[in-house]
Amino acid sequence: MNKLPWIFCGAVVFLTACGGGSSGPSNPVSTLTFPGTPLNITVSAGDALATINFSAPSSDGGSAITSYTATCTNGSAKGTQQGTTSPLLVAALTNGSTYACSVVATNAQGTGSASSALNVTPVASSLPMNGFTLTSPVAAEGGTLPVDYTCDGFSASPALSWRNAPAGTQEFALMMSTIPSPGTVKYNWVLYKIASSVTDLAKDNYAIGTAGLGSDGPLLGYQAPCSQGPGAKTYTFTLYALSKPVSLSGSGIGGSEVLSAISASTLSQASLNVSATRTTPSSAATHCTYVRNSVAGSTTGTPAISCDASYAYMASSALPSHTMMNGITATNLQVPIAQNFWASNAWRIPLNPAIASTTTSAVDGPIGVAINGVPIFNPCKQGGCQNGDTKLLGELDSCNGHAGRADDYHYHAAPVCMMAGKASNYWDTHPVGWALDGFAIMGYNNPDGTKATRDAVCGGNTVSTPNAPAGYSYHVTDTSPYVLSCFRGTPSPDLAGQGAKYSPIRQPPVTPFAVSGMSLTGAVDGMQTLQFTSSQSFTTTATGSDSVVNKAGSYQIRYTPLSGVDLVAALALSANKGKSSCWRFEFLTTAGASSQPAQIYCR
Repeated sequence: MNKLPWIFCGAVVFLTACGGGSSGPSNPVSTLTFPGTPLNITVSAGDALATINFSAPSSDGGSAITSYTATCTNGSAKGTQQGTTSPLLVAALTNGSTYACSVVATNAQGTGSASSALNVTPVASSLPMNGFTLTSPVAAEGGTLPVDYTCDGFSASPALSWRNAPAGTQEFALMMSTIPSPGTVKYNWVLYKIASSVTDLAKDNYAIGTAGLGSDGPLLGYQAPCSQGPGAKTYTFTLYALSKPVSLSGSGIGGSEVLSAISASTLSQASLNVSATRTTPSSAATHCTYVRNSVAGSTTGTPAISCDASYAYMASSALPSHTMMNGITATNLQVPIAQNFWASNAWRIPLNPAIASTTTSAVDGPIGVAINGVPIFNPCKQGGCQNGDTKLLGELDSCNGHAGRADDYHYHAAPVCMMAGKASNYWDTHPVGWALDGFAIMGYNNPDGTKATRDAVCGGNTVSTPNAPAGYSYHVTDTSPYVLSCFRGTPSPDLAGQGAKYSPIRQPPVTPFAVSGMSLTGAVDGMQTLQFTSSQSFTTTATGSDSVVNKAGSYQIRYTPLSGVDLVAALALSANKGKSSCWRFEFLTTAGASSQPAQIYCR
């Protein structure tokens, strides 16, 4: 049988000739080829790296180019980097060695010819240092990174300081990298868009800069050294002083992408080299790792996790990215705004949980935190279960959450919208959240897929569960109490001190009443808009000392956080002394008429 070439017949590729016979006009034929050679190649040296700039080939071969690959070789030593645009940055090269670098283009047909090779010699400190230094209080240059900053400890990111940045610095970027094998580089920490005014990062930084994606993914932020090989491994922190802000946008930006983006704007760089060796983790460190790893299951928000010898700290703004407030049929008309669960106000999850000799009641307020950083409350209304079940009363949205008196969004039952981001059986073996006694909150089933049994004590069981501490675990259900009825272990101080974590900015606007058509959306002008319809008149308050009567009908509550000069002006008012965040609220009918005066609320 004769082999026929790949040919185009219209927009479809066939392996046979076109048409049904020999008569009639023939169809036009185009042949796919490999792409041409990339053009205008230039190569520049860096510290253990080379940056290759290029232009697209004059021909794509009849098919869109899907990738480019840069290769730098020196004898048997080779480094490569693949990407979709110029420039490409080839890292983990040996300083002082000369490499020949070229680029090839690839389309659906295959890879074309390599460009002419250009030589480059990476050199250490190729940029002027000008006294620019990077140091850490936990390890000196060439020293050992303490175990607390590795995966065998608490996976904390170390504190760093830098001084004498060059004139003209507009922004900083930070990389932590290691070379697991010749010609490869692995990024443990990618942090960029650090303001030029910053000179220090605190331990467990989660408030400064934009976190990129390390090589161990999918978590953004610091990925603690966790090499599986024997012996000490070297890790390098490199801080880049930039002449202009990084223009990257979106999430999940990796180290090579950031380095490519800053290659032309780097004024100077400072480095700190440390080593780390695997040890045997403590039980507290193992539990810290459980908590850290669990947040990878969330597609609706990721809290920052830090640990000490007693607690894992879950820090967040408690605003999930899934829809909120849709489907509520009874409410006090609070709205979800960012909460301050950061730093010392983060939620404390005990490490080394153990079954206590007596149980602890869980009838009011938060009982744990979901892995997206949103608190989970017991099923009861504020003040206790004698006031009713929030879910049965219609006070919860379609995600089993709502906003409380502090305009705080939280769940009262299984966080189903968060859980929808993964296959249902994922939650059989991965925590949905963490109870305030340190035990895991799992999905509906046991690890083997059978429906989870619930004991008569607190509603959990002792089945061994992967990715969670042994001894006990809770499971979500669709019947009250939905998560747990009491704490089987000893809760953290956050259970008793929960009130200190919340700072209401508005008086409760109404007493609960029946509503319909409730939804929360973002308006064109950037304001969040809570819409609802009431079949009865209701009374609200704007200041706590006034009273506004609203007729039955449809309404909007529009709100947005203040920033820039508007925030400065609001915080300058004597009534807002000591506060740091403000929001503007507007109260309207759906026809656009004001239903009560607009207000600025701060905390």
